[in-house]
Amino acid sequence: MKILLLSGSSYTTYGGFERVASSVSKALIKRGYNVELLSIVAKKSELEKDAEYVKGIKIQRYLLKYRMRIMVPKIFFYSLLGKTYTPGYNQIRDYLKNNDKPDIVIVTNVEWIFTFALKKVLKDLKFDDVKIVWWHHTSLYPKLPIWMRILGSNFMLRIIFKKLVKEFDAFLAISTGIKEQILKFAPSAKIYTVFNPLNPYNGGLILRSKKTIFLYVGRIDDNPKNISFMFKGLSKIKKDWKLIIVGTGPDENKLKSLANDLMIFQKIEWKGFKADPYKDLNEGVTSLLFTSRYEGFPMVLVEANQRGIPVISSNCQTGPSDIVISGVNGYLYPEGDMDAFVKTVNDAMDGKLTFGTPEEIAKTSERFYENEYMERFIDFLNKINTK
Repeated sequence: MKILLLSGSSYTTYGGFERVASSVSKALIKRGYNVELLSIVAKKSELEKDAEYVKGIKIQRYLLKYRMRIMVPKIFFYSLLGKTYTPGYNQIRDYLKNNDKPDIVIVTNVEWIFTFALKKVLKDLKFDDVKIVWWHHTSLYPKLPIWMRILGSNFMLRIIFKKLVKEFDAFLAISTGIKEQILKFAPSAKIYTVFNPLNPYNGGLILRSKKTIFLYVGRIDDNPKNISFMFKGLSKIKKDWKLIIVGTGPDENKLKSLANDLMIFQKIEWKGFKADPYKDLNEGVTSLLFTSRYEGFPMVLVEANQRGIPVISSNCQTGPSDIVISGVNGYLYPEGDMDAFVKTVNDAMDGKLTFGTPEEIAKTSERFYENEYMERFIDFLNKINTK
């Protein structure tokens, strides 16, 4: 079986999607499947050599200078006129004419914008037996900046998705929340909930710190991660605490300035990017803090649990509710509810909220281990390919 993964990632940076896509691709190749990555990128600089983590996977990159803020309105207005806008047609056609025909094409993330082109290419080439699957890695309805919402972005997405879901033969949902979102548009859709894979870990666990030490791991990008909310909440807590931040991102300077304005800068340690964010946490950790506005399936929660660290997480759309077991590996608070966040953090510091032992917490991550995941994933692919 040949599986083609269509994405807009250049696979030269190592984010959450790239980690999952590369590990799943390698696991499939190891099991005898033919897997290739088709990448449509927006910048010439992204037509680069493969990063180390994708060595051994065949990748073909094509350039299409596209901007989501332009393409989404175009698709929307074409839909209102009863027409179909097909960005990426030439790139996809060139690939399929010059390579072996795939059995399944898996479309990922915002690359749904190329699905209409993919469908047209398959029709033009008479590849009618090729199955198209959507494997989306974040909420269908991310909390966009206010200016985008004022311009009607969410309304446009609803109109487009009603048409889009008809183009797919099946869906791979990485959380129950995403499955529920898809069902609103396609009640009879074939949806397989796969979650995301976790590599086994057999090293030592991180103990609970004697002092209050919180941890944030991830990209420093304030719109989705809502780190400013975290800082404002922590500034309201009068007891002593420390926050360790592991990661980099575009809003680092802005958030450092905010921390200074809130007079909590001295309580924060900025560690930058680390290949292993849990290394050298010698004092232990009280809890990982996670304040995202939206997600797909936040692996950072599972990875923290795997190391024995409990989490305090927003119950955002989508994913945390699939991971967090209240009173064992963490607690959820309503996303965006400052009072609830501060109370949960305070109660955890005071011992009013208790967590399981590091060993009990680590045990909760085993349900996402790669071997079990790949069995589910392959079973779903086989079902899709035979329908």
